Amino acid sequence: MLTEEVKKLQEVSEQSGRSYVSGASLIVITVFIITLFTGVIAYGVQSLIGGGGVEEGVLVDGVREFSISAQQWYYEPVILKVNPGDTVRFMVTSQDIMHGFAINELGVNLPLTPNVAMSHEVVIPLDLTDGIYTMYCSIFCGIGHPYMKGSIIIGDAGAGIGRFLPYISILVMAGIFAAFIIVGRRRAR
Repeated sequence: MLTEEVKKLQEVSEQSGRSYVSGASLIVITVFIITLFTGVIAYGVQSLIGGGGVEEGVLVDGVREFSISAQQWYYEPVILKVNPGDTVRFMVTSQDIMHGFAINELGVNLPLTPNVAMSHEVVIPLDLTDGIYTMYCSIFCGIGHPYMKGSIIIGDAGAGIGRFLPYISILVMAGIFAAFIIVGRRRAR
């Protein structure tokens, strides 16, 4: 019975010149686009709103100190600036649940217990290439965990694409979403 209906749909499709997407394929495509769209929006919002400007810390006895607040799903401040050779002290506190604070290039990986300040001191290597490095949550903290990131600018990072990536990704996703709607409407006719 089902195969007869499929054959009839194929015949109608061939006669009318239209192709029909199966219900399962349409669901998979829709879920993929919604997931991608939501992820890009979350990344863009976190990058654009999450931390305001660039934080250069406070110099105390030759050590550059940063007080960082971690909560679902962002750091405050989200962008830090240091120079090669600086001694840096991170004082990080989770405001809600277990989080992590990690910067791979500096060998930093702190587990953060709610409302308990963690302090870690590190010297920025002189031979570390100037650039923008990622600080991220290293302990799973919920659905927004992959987007809980910040940046540490070491030396002179220049403009780079990283500054414009949130804007570009939002525009690309909006274009894909619009194209999906237009294609879906044309197929429905």
